[in-house]
Amino acid sequence: MPADLVGPKTPLELYRIAKKTGMWDPESIPVAEDLSDWQRLNADQREQLLRICALFYEGEVSVADTLAWWLIAMPEADRRVFLATQIFEEVKHADFFAHYFRHVLGDVDTRSYLNPLYRAVLVDGLRAHGEDIGRAILAANGSGPHADGGKSGAPSPISNHDLDRALGIIEGTLAASGYDYFEEMLGTRGIFQRLLEGIRLVRADEGRHIVHGMDYLRRKLTAHPEYKELVAELFYEESMKSNARAEYIFERNGFGLDRERMIALSMEHLAQRSHEIGLT
Repeated sequence: MPADLVGPKTPLELYRIAKKTGMWDPESIPVAEDLSDWQRLNADQREQLLRICALFYEGEVSVADTLAWWLIAMPEADRRVFLATQIFEEVKHADFFAHYFRHVLGDVDTRSYLNPLYRAVLVDGLRAHGEDIGRAILAANGSGPHADGGKSGAPSPISNHDLDRALGIIEGTLAASGYDYFEEMLGTRGIFQRLLEGIRLVRADEGRHIVHGMDYLRRKLTAHPEYKELVAELFYEESMKSNARAEYIFERNGFGLDRERMIALSMEHLAQRSHEIGLT
């Protein structure tokens, strides 16, 4: 975790950090310098790297496309301010991967890499939950989810969508596991330095998103302990999918990664998220 994220942070503090440290430009990274590394990879290594990059790109696009619903429904003004930076950053992350495909990996049909397990959580699930929130907003009779700036404590459409926030956290867990893959495949070999540069910038942004998501859900679960069992069940269900998701990444293990180690790291991320929101 970056030093500026150590300790509790309010949404406005996270917004101010984003203003200072999140203004990087994907197109300023000279990714073409990685072309020589890409050309030296064998077919299995290329396939493994493409799968992970494609899943990241599709996930970032999906989050960017659906996160606006959470911003609209959010009753707390300070959280809406932070979510505005998060939407911008998710678009920027998708931009980075698109930039990398254009200049290094080539013209790739990234959607073809979405196997059912990943599509369900990264695309279909996010879209469905975003649409649910949209319908809830429209059903609010035009009163507006935050007409009083969120001060009255009045019910808001987002009150019924805490499980959606849990899904967002799990997506963050998948991303954290993806960072581990990049470091294991590339960082340990000292290759693809420009890709790793971009990934580390993405990871710094996502650190703020996760801190905010943890705080939001922790506070909601404290106020509504009746949700804890449902969220815990969701985390358990996701943990049961770890082996199958890893199997997809390891179908062509060109980099010779330790499958059990990578699954263990993924489970550690899930356990950490669970602890941070007060489930364990």
